[in-house]
Amino acid sequence: MTDMEFLSCSSADSLRFGFKVIRGTVPPQAPAGAVIHDIRRLRPSVAIFRCEAGDSTQMQSLRSEGLFPIHADTLVHYRGDLDQAHFADVSSGSVAIVRASARDRDAIAAIAARSFSGYKSHYHANPLFDHEKILQGYVEWATSHAEATTNEVEAWVAEFDGKVRGFATCRLDSESSKVEVLLNAVDPDWSGKGVYTRLLASIMRQYQAAGMQAVAISTQVWNYRVQRVWARLGLVLERAEDTYHVNLHGQAEGGVE
Repeated sequence: MTDMEFLSCSSADSLRFGFKVIRGTVPPQAPAGAVIHDIRRLRPSVAIFRCEAGDSTQMQSLRSEGLFPIHADTLVHYRGDLDQAHFADVSSGSVAIVRASARDRDAIAAIAARSFSGYKSHYHANPLFDHEKILQGYVEWATSHAEATTNEVEAWVAEFDGKVRGFATCRLDSESSKVEVLLNAVDPDWSGKGVYTRLLASIMRQYQAAGMQAVAISTQVWNYRVQRVWARLGLVLERAEDTYHVNLHGQAEGGVE
């Protein structure tokens, strides 16, 4: 048994869904019983973990305990070197890309609610997660960044005629000089009009000018449309991760004996 810990309690998920959820990433070098160890230690109702795509190391120990993980999704990660980035012709035109503020909260919330209402994430693969609460999570995540007061978290909006038509939230890592685009969406009524490409390209230019060296972004593997935009902007596929859910709900104290 390992003393290493890879999963931890997700207070946000646990509060939102009403049962204990633990989450984490398990690297390829982790012992085969790493997930079982953390399940026994934390005794959740649901364990969510990501691992390198195709890595089945954790499966044998889970199945030996009578547990059959749900393969919930595959996440693809793209990366771009900003100091070498090339941009397609995405002149802003009448769309203004500006830093978001608390005044944009309601507009961001409305776009997130509309854009993610039909979006299938790893939560949707698990019948224990209520779909309305999943959507609420996206809205809360998006709006929390618009109101952030730290230098590590920023949000941007795309405006047309003074109205917000899209947004993107970012996390900055000054040590690695990398910016990660966390969540982004465009008003469905403005889909296909180039707003998303202009938004992302403008953000990349802003961070390039600020001296950041790399941009990272991820999505579900089936989300081809945004991946085509990323490719046009010079981002390349870097790695992929599989997401698994292990349901313990209904077992003794939500754990494995």
